Amino acid sequence: GLFGPAASSMSEVEAGGCRWLFTKEALEHAQEAAHERASQALRDRRVLAKPLTLSQGSQLVVFYAQKLPELCKLCSAPSEVFWTALVFFKRFYAVSSPMEFDPMVMMYTSVHVACKVEEVREITLDKILEVSGFGEDSAMKTKVTESELELLQNIGFILLVEPKPAAALRLLAEEQRNFKVPVAGFPGSSEHFEELLSKAETLVYDFCASNNSLLLLPASIIFAAAWGAALDEGSGHAAGTHSTAPSSAVLSMLSQNFKGADKDAVARMMKEALHAMKQVNCKADLDKLTMQEIAKGARKCQRAFGMIHEERRQRSEAHRKERKRRRNDMKVPRSDLEELKRRAQVLQGQEDVEDFVLHGPLDMEEG
Repeated sequence: GLFGPAASSMSEVEAGGCRWLFTKEALEHAQEAAHERASQALRDRRVLAKPLTLSQGSQLVVFYAQKLPELCKLCSAPSEVFWTALVFFKRFYAVSSPMEFDPMVMMYTSVHVACKVEEVREITLDKILEVSGFGEDSAMKTKVTESELELLQNIGFILLVEPKPAAALRLLAEEQRNFKVPVAGFPGSSEHFEELLSKAETLVYDFCASNNSLLLLPASIIFAAAWGAALDEGSGHAAGTHSTAPSSAVLSMLSQNFKGADKDAVARMMKEALHAMKQVNCKADLDKLTMQEIAKGARKCQRAFGMIHEERRQRSEAHRKERKRRRNDMKVPRSDLEELKRRAQVLQGQEDVEDFVLHGPLDMEEG
């Protein structure tokens, strides 16, 4: 199972995701580099728009990450779509700047691409836009469509997102039923069991939307911490520091297949995630007026990048046409081709066809 022997290698269960796990320093470096590239591009163009600070850009990304569940509910997307969209969105802005790419547009793009990846064909882009008030906005549809390739390129075309919270949490809970260490407060009734699972899943979404945890911790660690936090709250161990807290049993079960440094690392990550979930407000409190001002400044930068991207597309199209023209120039003219065919037909039936040679310009000069 995910939390059993197979968990001995996190990279095996985080399909494709190991490349998207950062240390805190590496993530900060990646985000700073993306911010500096965008700021430098604006300076090079001598754009009057004032670049956002790195902190302002991060707040804007979190603001729209927290809007993702609302958008998914509006279009009745299943939880698998929401999780995949959130992962795509977070990975994209780990290496991209909101000054260059509008987080609102990328939020829609992430949901649209996630629906394709999770094969939820009934939720089309038209439906996503319609239920959210953009049904008649052709410009918004164009922006989302054009952003699709940018999203795919910046996440490295890694589309498989596993494990998913709902299935993983249920698997974890079922394994804990059979775990040798009894768990105080483990749900006895099926109603309480489902209630705690739902609470843990909501905690995962809120926690990961409000910070960069899914870029810093393996998903299985986050899920285990959320399940432990839900059990602690359900049994009255809100602080989660006592050795008899249900979350301690979750940690014991999770780390039983590890040894030495790996076991210590699992314990450390689990405790960090659990502490953060309980001490930090999982819904980042972002002032609406402040966010509107930040978004206003970001739109000025995004308009400048819109022109930069359009010029880039025009250059790319011009280069494509030039390559096509050169290929056409290298082709044998139709009249010459027909003449070669005629000469070949004349030679048909002759026994020594090897004497038929196509001479190039140098050969003709030597003759």
